[in-house]
Amino acid sequence: MSPTRGTRRIALIAPARYPIREPYAGGMEAFCHTLVRAVRDMGHTVDLFAARGSQGHVTDFELPGVDWADLPLAASDTGYPPGAREAEDAAFRALLQRLSAGGYDIIHNNSLTPHLFHPTAELPLMTTLHTPALADMQEAIAGAGEQAGRFAAVSATTAADWVLPTPATVIPNGVDTIRWQPGPGGQHAVWFGRIVPEKGLHLAMDACRRVGIPLVFAGRVGDHHYFSTHIVPRMTGQAATWVGALDHKALKSLVGRSRVCVVTPRWEEPFGLVAFEAMAAGTPVAAFRRGGLGEILSGAPACLAEPDDVDSLAAAVLAAADLDRGLVREWVTRHHSLSEVARRYLGFYREVVER
Repeated sequence: MSPTRGTRRIALIAPARYPIREPYAGGMEAFCHTLVRAVRDMGHTVDLFAARGSQGHVTDFELPGVDWADLPLAASDTGYPPGAREAEDAAFRALLQRLSAGGYDIIHNNSLTPHLFHPTAELPLMTTLHTPALADMQEAIAGAGEQAGRFAAVSATTAADWVLPTPATVIPNGVDTIRWQPGPGGQHAVWFGRIVPEKGLHLAMDACRRVGIPLVFAGRVGDHHYFSTHIVPRMTGQAATWVGALDHKALKSLVGRSRVCVVTPRWEEPFGLVAFEAMAAGTPVAAFRRGGLGEILSGAPACLAEPDDVDSLAAAVLAAADLDRGLVREWVTRHHSLSEVARRYLGFYREVVER
């Protein structure tokens, strides 16, 4: 890739909870890592501020992350062990001071902290909104007003959920279609992602069992209570098999050898990166028509089901299994390649700098 209109020095701030490395904890972590790589490949300098244990980040200033080592069964993707939230808040306040010293052409915030929005901070700040509105972050943005900077959102659905000083620019996420190569398909369905209630794995298990297609699922357990009460009881016979959290090489192989990918958000999914990764492997998607995922897949070669409806999802799984893998791959390459997303962000950075 070639540089785009001059070289810039960029600070990219990741979400603080998990390291930015493979296997990715979730879609936000995958987005940050792959975007950093793509923008660096275009010739720009990117300092990644992320949790300790990340790859390719600034090592002399690390965010603390969340360590559940002493309370493994209490671990969740939304809560904090004692003292962790306070440590995270202090780290972001210190990061704001460091960034205020200058030196960056653009500061690209992907975190969920309110502490980077300050009415007196004059920063070249832009924030990508990856989630529906969060109360403390929304309050901080309102308090900062124009000093909150500019905003991008991963879907129009997500953009509409926030009240912002200036409208958000919608830049859907992208997939590294060089790394995600077409696979041969197979006989089983696949589900992958964080194993938490809002991702609805148990509904994917029910739908696949209903149509007699075995399901292989991969991912990190983000809610142990949900896993033990809703997932383990459904793992009977050969109907569903858990292969754990896989690195990218193993995950791409699994997805590429799958007949269909099932995506089951039970919340207003802002984007749904797993669907687009599966499509880059040529694996057709059956998904709930919900949030940004339903919005963006509405014109895609994918099969959408009514939210939370197992019968509708089962029908979508059967229909998706017959889609042409080449057409699926071609659509995502044309509309959601990582290189195109990186170019759009570089254009947006330029707008922020020249404002």
